[in-house]
Amino acid sequence: MNRLLVTAWLLLWPCLLWAQQPQEGAGSGQDQQGQVEINPDVTTQARVAVADFVARTSANRATEEAAETFNRVLWDDLEFSARFEMPSKSFYPLRPIRNASDVSFEDWQVPTLDVDYLAFGNIQVDVNGTVLEAFLYDVGTREQIIGQRYRLTRTEQIRRSAHAFADQVVFNLTAGASRGVAQTQIAFTSEKGGSKEIYVVDYDGFNERTITANDGLNKFPDWSNENRYLAFVTNLPGSARWELWVQDLEGASGRQVIQVPTTYVSSPSFSPDGSRLALSARAVDKSDPDVFIADIERALSGQGGGSRLRNLTNHPSIDTAPTWSPTGRQLAFISDRSGTPQIWMMDADGSNLRRLTQDGGHCDSPDWSPDGRRIAFSWQAPRQWKHDIFIIDVATGVTNQVTSGRGSAENPHWSPDGRHLVFQSTRTGSKQIFIVNVDGENLKQITAYGINENPAWSGYRSLER
Repeated sequence: MNRLLVTAWLLLWPCLLWAQQPQEGAGSGQDQQGQVEINPDVTTQARVAVADFVARTSANRATEEAAETFNRVLWDDLEFSARFEMPSKSFYPLRPIRNASDVSFEDWQVPTLDVDYLAFGNIQVDVNGTVLEAFLYDVGTREQIIGQRYRLTRTEQIRRSAHAFADQVVFNLTAGASRGVAQTQIAFTSEKGGSKEIYVVDYDGFNERTITANDGLNKFPDWSNENRYLAFVTNLPGSARWELWVQDLEGASGRQVIQVPTTYVSSPSFSPDGSRLALSARAVDKSDPDVFIADIERALSGQGGGSRLRNLTNHPSIDTAPTWSPTGRQLAFISDRSGTPQIWMMDADGSNLRRLTQDGGHCDSPDWSPDGRRIAFSWQAPRQWKHDIFIIDVATGVTNQVTSGRGSAENPHWSPDGRHLVFQSTRTGSKQIFIVNVDGENLKQITAYGINENPAWSGYRSLER
């Protein structure tokens, strides 16, 4: 939600006392009703070994550097996927593996390893480019699961090929239940100098690129389905108005697709089918913002015509930060109509309103999980001085804590596989972007320069695109 509204929500009302303080570090859920469970529930995990990819023929300097990059990225991708057990490479056989004929499968079934699957391959860089061969084998049956050859013309494609192979491994070893996240991206706002611009990076923080360059204040990016558009709000230099813009990521320039008759607009959220935007705006005759829905399909397709704007809340309270359920039939949002900012839910037509969080404090920035079961949000619990990231089960109301420790953690957003969260935190001093597993493990910082906030994790592109 817009941070300008925070000062309007002072916590002056008596609240329930939190029973215990969280311990230092990420993932402490001691004062909640149990640890967050990784989704989908995993009772047993496949054990996967990833042998270092080596030079296919001659080990020149360029080949060694390419192999080093590929090996590091592939390992990090698979480890962060939270799908597998990955034994330490210190237990691996010393013999290098270039192709299947080099594999002694018995060596990978000794008690110190006992892996189910083995990834390996080779790489060669020469004047004609880079050739990479990647394999995945079932150690028990000795059958090939993946055999892929990549022909690369630029060195920066090494990382992309590692991401692509990692996602292939995840897809195959989960029987298609997950497409992985290694090829996904994260959009965020970055303040460097006097402006705030929208940037996009790979999920691991590499390959940063600028989306806006208007020297204004650009905030709250949100991805459309299939990742073609980014919606965001902007305050251009010299203007007193906040406007809602959409940027076409396939080459077209950004444009204002909704004429909101107000000086304030915030928190756009694309519907799952990409045809509508939920947003928070203040009508000209009101002093508080409401949740609106705008039909934007015709505007995005270039057919022209206005975008019909409907007020769903129409209540004398602050209603903001809407997020869609995966079905597009419901919305969750933040409202202070009960006294303090809490998460409320309603049907997409504004009916069937009900309160979801019940424990007081200051809730903010909800985001609905891809499976529809849970909502991630930031919460400043009663008598606490900072926000942390929590997850609430929509059906039961059970809440679990994801982050704790130094600094505030805010603005969570789910990965498309529902196993990770991206969020902003001040734990290192300034606002930076972090990613973490939903159980609080494997915390990684992906930005370091400037002031970075409002992260949004991309979805998946259609397999046909």
